[in-house]
Amino acid sequence: MLSILIPTYNYVCVKLVTDLQQQAERLECPYEILVADDASEDAFKRENRKINGIPNCKYIELQENVGRSRIRNILGRLARYDYLIFMDCDASVVSNEFLSRYMAVRNAAEVVYGGLVHPEQLPSPKVSLAFLYEKHAEPHFTAEKRALHPYKVFRTFNFMILRETFLKHPFDETITHYGHEDTLFGLVLKKEGIKILHIDNPLMNCGLDTNRNVLRKTEESLRTLYVHRDKLERSSGVHRLYGTLQRLHLVLFVSLLYRLCRPMIRRNLYSRHPNLYFFAFYKVGYYCSLFDNCLLYTSPSPRDISGSR
Repeated sequence: MLSILIPTYNYVCVKLVTDLQQQAERLECPYEILVADDASEDAFKRENRKINGIPNCKYIELQENVGRSRIRNILGRLARYDYLIFMDCDASVVSNEFLSRYMAVRNAAEVVYGGLVHPEQLPSPKVSLAFLYEKHAEPHFTAEKRALHPYKVFRTFNFMILRETFLKHPFDETITHYGHEDTLFGLVLKKEGIKILHIDNPLMNCGLDTNRNVLRKTEESLRTLYVHRDKLERSSGVHRLYGTLQRLHLVLFVSLLYRLCRPMIRRNLYSRHPNLYFFAFYKVGYYCSLFDNCLLYTSPSPRDISGSR
């Protein structure tokens, strides 16, 4: 009845699988837990192979890095049961009723999104930007508030979907770099009239990126947005703001200001006390500079599966 699907890249998720397997045993229904490894380094694969020793669990090793969208599609096709729960490998179970809460609403909608939470205390100064950004946003993403914009706030970190629905509407594999596969998936669900039920059934995001990785992945995500902006329509706030700046003939000005202030802003965002207003301007300025032909795709970087954005 239930397939739990976890893509992973350079992350050990044995404890996550163990916790989920113990909960699944109490459901008294057929289940499986499949973990697909997107060509991680050997040290991570050696640890994650322990998953094969856990009942009803399987660890699948891909020989090449295929990216966030394709690996989820592979897992969906390999799954045997009717209900699929997708989650990121850097998640942690925070409730003993996590699986039972999903199963209780399995007939209420074709897609159910449970949400995510973050540690209460800053784990390390190196992750201060991700921590501050996510904790600032967290109160605005309760189930009640998410339900006001059910497709716009969809994320792949923790959701359940009917296998039949997923096979009809898989992730867009043309998005091979980091970012926006969840945005596009939400748009497809909206277009097809597929209901998303939002509930408070979170997993904890334990894999907060370092400040340097946040900026690297933010830039890659914005390049993805730039390349796929026609598909993504006006679903991105950054792209909508770019449209406003374009109408006001301010794109070049913002791009130049960004390049001038970039070193100073990066120093702040790398620090223990990053400024979220600087971060917001950094994103808009970087995106404007793409249209100014200042920054283009370079060689692809590894597709980081563990990141939530």
